[in-house]
Amino acid sequence: MGSWDTEIAARANREPAVCAAFASLTASVTEDLGPDKVVDTLSHECARLLPIDSTEVFLPGLKLRRHPEVVEEGPVLESFETGTDIAVRDLSAAVSRWPGYVARMAGQGYAAVSALPLRAMDETVGSIAFLSAENVVLSVEDRRLGRALADVATLCLLQQRELRHYRTLSEQLQTALDSRVVIEQAKGVLAERAGIDLGTAFHRMRSFARSSNRKLSEVARGVVDGTLDTRKLLRPRNR
Repeated sequence: MGSWDTEIAARANREPAVCAAFASLTASVTEDLGPDKVVDTLSHECARLLPIDSTEVFLPGLKLRRHPEVVEEGPVLESFETGTDIAVRDLSAAVSRWPGYVARMAGQGYAAVSALPLRAMDETVGSIAFLSAENVVLSVEDRRLGRALADVATLCLLQQRELRHYRTLSEQLQTALDSRVVIEQAKGVLAERAGIDLGTAFHRMRSFARSSNRKLSEVARGVVDGTLDTRKLLRPRNR
């Protein structure tokens, strides 16, 4: 079998694994597994499909269990800050560029690195470095596959960020609605108990909340569940 035929066969053999990798990454969104799962899946699939020994992921602003939030130097930080690919075949030659990083990688047995930004449209959310114990960097084809996996992971992370945003917003709106309902209930209780109108009942609650440094919703809930002594609240106050 010629070299071309061998290359075609290798691609065909890797294709099912590549498809499975993309499916694993997208599942992290549909199953709402969180950013840690996306990063772990990305690292695992890259190590499985690419001729590398390990990965290093940098995602500032996200606290992940196994990846740093802050990096002082190195290709992951540089790739993130510049939005460009970085390939260093011999890390020992980059000691003046990243002295601390090179020393740390040498201590772990790594000799070369390829780094890619995690980017979607105009936003760079982080970066990933592919580490090798030999003095080799990713080939054009392998870098293309690494880029595709990184792009899918980036989209998953952005989608999860949107989901977290809307979930938080929904919870805030629900809390505000619940507070409004309790306040309206408390106004009715006070109005009936003291023979005052709803507007006066509201002003009495608001005045009491301010003077006692409490939230209006907290005061209202105390009125409704009977844990607040309403005699102090109903006492007229000087403006």
